[in-house]
Formats: sequence, C-alpha cells, structure tokens
Amino acid sequence: MVPPEGISVRPNVVCKLNRTLYGLKQAPLEWNRRFDEYIRGQGFGQCEADKCIYVRDIHGHISVLLLYVDDIILASNSMIEISKVKGALMQEFKMRDLGELSYFLGIKITRNKGTMNLSQGIHLRTLLKKFKMENCAPVKTPMVLGLTLDQKSASTSGDKPYRKLIGSLMYACMATRPDICAAVNHFSQFQTNPTMDHWKGLKRVLRYVQGTLDLSLCFERKSDCPLSGYADFAKGSDRKSISGYVEEVFGNSVSCCTRKQRSVALSTTEAEYVSLATASAEILWTKQLLADLKINCLGSIHVYEDNQSCIHSLKSWDQKRLKHTDVKYNFVRDLQQRKIFDIQYISTENQKAYILTKPLAPDVFKRHRNALGMR
Repeated sequence: MVPPEGISVRPNVVCKLNRTLYGLKQAPLEWNRRFDEYIRGQGFGQCEADKCIYVRDIHGHISVLLLYVDDIILASNSMIEISKVKGALMQEFKMRDLGELSYFLGIKITRNKGTMNLSQGIHLRTLLKKFKMENCAPVKTPMVLGLTLDQKSASTSGDKPYRKLIGSLMYACMATRPDICAAVNHFSQFQTNPTMDHWKGLKRVLRYVQGTLDLSLCFERKSDCPLSGYADFAKGSDRKSISGYVEEVFGNSVSCCTRKQRSVALSTTEAEYVSLATASAEILWTKQLLADLKINCLGSIHVYEDNQSCIHSLKSWDQKRLKHTDVKYNFVRDLQQRKIFDIQYISTENQKAYILTKPLAPDVFKRHRNALGMR
C-alpha cells in the first residue's frame, strides 16, 4: 500500500498490510474466509447447492443463515435459536440487528398470518422517475399481441439508454416480477443496435409497470407437494425457440426463467424437449437445495408439459425424428425412467409457463399472471 499523506517515509517504500483493507480486490475473499471459519465453528454446515447458505440442526431446531456479502438473513423454527445465533455473531463481529425482515436488496417483504409478499415498488418507482416515465399512461400488458418490429427503422444506438433500462428491468423480473420476463427477454436481444421501434416497445414495459407498481409475489401454503415444475416453449423471431419454465415449492412460484434456445429446432417436439431439459436442470438444483434445508422431496417430482408428442418421446424414443438432438438433453429420459421425474400432460390453458414465452391478450395474460401467485 502506498503510504497515506502526512506520513514521512523514505522514497520507494510501501506499507506491508497486516490486515485486509476494505476496498481491496482481495478483501471480499478474505472476509468470506473469515466468516466461513467462524460460522462453521458455531455448528453450521455449508449447503452444497448454494455456498452462501448455512444450516444448523440442533435436536430438530433448524436455523438457516443466508449471507450476501455483509448482509445476513436469519431464519429458524425457534426464536431461542435465532437469539443465540445473533448473540454469537455480535460478539465476534461489529454488526447491527435490524429486527424482523422487511427489506433486502431492494425487495420489500411483508408478512401476514400465513402469507408473505415480495415486491419492488420503491425500485420500480425510482426506475420510472429515472427514465422520465413517472407520469406515463399505464397499459394492461408489457407487449402487444402479435408484436412485429421494423428492423429497418432509425437506429437509437448511443442516443437512448437502452441497455441501462434493460439491466434495470432484468433485476426486477429475476426477483419479483416474472410477468415481464418474456418482454425483457425479447427486447434484450437487440442491445447491439436497437431501433426506435425497439425503444418504444421497451418503454411500453415501463407503461405496464406504471399500472402494476404494487403487484407482489405472494407465498402461502397452497400444496403439500414440496417441488413441481412447468415447462413450455414459443417460436422466436429468428426461428430459435424461446424456452420458459416455472418452479413451485409447496405450490408457490420460486423460480421463473425465459431463455432463447441456442439452436434451431426442427419440430415443436424438439423445441419442447429442449425446454423441458432446461427446466429439469434447475429443478434438480432446487431439489438439492431443499435437501440441504432439511426438506426432502419423497417420490417423483411432477413436471407439467403441454406437448403430447414430447411426453411420448420420453417413453418411446423416435430414432428417426430426434436422433440429431444433442445428447445432453436426453438426461430427461433418464430422470423419467429412474422415476425421479414424472412428466405429466397439462392443457395449455393451465400451463403456468405460458406467460413466460410469448405476448398474450389482456384477459389471458391476467389469468396466467394470477396463476403465478402475483397479487
């Protein structure tokens, strides 16, 4: 370290650090090592699925600690255990107890009897004000049904904060707003050279947000099923299909994703197959995370698919039609045969991942949004 001003030292002399200073690139790793060493000494074990989560089980009293840099969430089925963990942490580190969880990383958490709601109203209001859309007229959907954009219209590259808006909306859709996932995914494809039509379409997402600022993701005990999933696909503008999936824990949506497939599918069966494989990988990770949290998923995991041909291919492989499919996607068949997964048919009307893949009419959009648990 270069000596601070006011300290007289010989030329070409530096300071040797005995402790890590805040702001150095090595500091986060050293802090994590220090915290990990101490919390393991308190009887906590690190989750295999997520290294930022620690779990301790003492005679059925389960304590869970989530670490995000230097922010910590504590949860337990025993208030006595929470008090013990907080006391141990405060004795070792200088920290504050902020009480019952109400805000975390810009997410507002409100709890009532039997329910918990996650929302980002403050973040979204700040976003509207930042892009001068706080007084815009609201719309009912983030994308127009049958959306077609003119690729030959005037370019806005460098003139409009297109990428900045995409990034801000992406944080919202990954945290508490799965209803805008399809729109953000669609418009994020044109960040290299967006046109005026793309910019207008992206601003429509803000107009939709204006009318749904207080929308929140609701969690309540709806089902006794620990883990289930939904997978769907839609045609993309450049012939590459769009995959969408929803994961549910005890009937609540905990993970949603919209993603463009990397290769062009030759049939709807193949596109659904790829989408199902993408969802399956995430579901397996969640299963491991639940196991680390002492929640075991007994029996087969139900994954719902609305393509009969795709479900049939899991049981009877069509060598002629699907022999070109990448081998990595075939692990879904293995999961089905080993009865880890149970792929079941569901109608398109009840397919919860439907909203994550394409623009919908206002009434259909609202029905599928409610199905995700948004209130």
